[in-house]
Amino acid sequence: MKTLWNLLVTLAFVTAFGMLFLRWLAQGGGTLPYLFSSPLPERRGETAERGTLRKVFLAALLFRLVVAVGSLLFYGLLSGNALELAEIPGLWTRWDAPHYIRLAELGYGGYLENGEPLFLVFFPLYVWLMRAAALVIPHTAAAGMLVSWLCFAWGNVYLYRLVSEEYGVPVARRTLLLLWAFPFSFFFGGIMTESLFLLTTTAGLYFIRRHQWGRAAFWGVLAAMTRMQGVLLTGVACAEIFCQVKPLAACREERRTAFLKIGRQLPLLLAPLLGSLAYFGLNAYVAGSPFAFTKMQEHWSQGFQWLPEVLAYLGKNALTWENPVTRWEMWIPELLLFPLFALLLCRSWRKHRSMFTLYAFVYFILNYCLSWLLSAGRYLSCATPCFFFAADELEGHPRLTKFLALAMVLLQCIFCYRYLCWGQVM
Repeated sequence: MKTLWNLLVTLAFVTAFGMLFLRWLAQGGGTLPYLFSSPLPERRGETAERGTLRKVFLAALLFRLVVAVGSLLFYGLLSGNALELAEIPGLWTRWDAPHYIRLAELGYGGYLENGEPLFLVFFPLYVWLMRAAALVIPHTAAAGMLVSWLCFAWGNVYLYRLVSEEYGVPVARRTLLLLWAFPFSFFFGGIMTESLFLLTTTAGLYFIRRHQWGRAAFWGVLAAMTRMQGVLLTGVACAEIFCQVKPLAACREERRTAFLKIGRQLPLLLAPLLGSLAYFGLNAYVAGSPFAFTKMQEHWSQGFQWLPEVLAYLGKNALTWENPVTRWEMWIPELLLFPLFALLLCRSWRKHRSMFTLYAFVYFILNYCLSWLLSAGRYLSCATPCFFFAADELEGHPRLTKFLALAMVLLQCIFCYRYLCWGQVM
């Protein structure tokens, strides 16, 4: 039975990836059946004005402030412990947050456990930005929250620019609404890497789509220094430039010219790898090996595990975990999010550019290939294309949009409260 399950899930994965790959080949000029070569739906994009972008930035910043203050009041009301505004950073110092704070204060070589730098599993860019912010704000937790808030607001600007230019303003607005309402988006306001990863990947996607390879390379390097999945922007850039020059549609002589164009941009396309090399260098400097983090991951019970095995233990834990509260806080949401996002990707694969669908699919699958998956909801909050895929699907359905947004906001309030209470939401 286990073997059959593994084969079926693997076959589904290979089929889905194969269809996306053939669709990409068709967008690169290949001659394929209509299923793969059908044209993209016609959409009218709009360039956002600077005044609008300033409003998006300020609105996102205000939203983070409202969530922080609201969480303080909500937590105080339900727990019976009245807290002051100055206690917000301490209230949000949960789970991984204390580790980021200590890394910012002590450095990777100074923050040890049992004499080992076990916290090398945390990527460095957010830590370094926190340390820089702490030079101005003499409170490391508050500095970390400020970094997250500013990155969230800036990331929203790039997301709005990307979606409005590709799909139009209404879809861009719905995208922000869905992102803000997503049940696990409260992590964008905490001492976590989510906001920084949102900024770096969204900016990278924006400049890749605009074919501004130098700027895309810059943000790709930063994304890879924020989280391992940031290196995926290399694949996104290669996929998009392939669709831009369309080498498969050219004659033999033109094809050579097309591949030469790709070759000239190759150093910039591969630039995110430099971010990974910087992380490996940090490992070598602190622990003597560029891959020391793989050993540290064992301490955190993390590693790669193939998708069907992960889905199997998620299903088992959702049904049989001893503590029922943990089931509803962690295992059941993680299990339910998989088919929901998979369904969205199935509906979207022919409606969007391959750079978006391929990135969304690979990012989604990679986050469900962890040997002990504890944070699927948090990771999926950064699956940026999925939010504008959903916003596009909701075109012409205002009532459904409002219902979904309200339902997600209510769930966000519940999960956020449990997170602040040290529940199994991480």
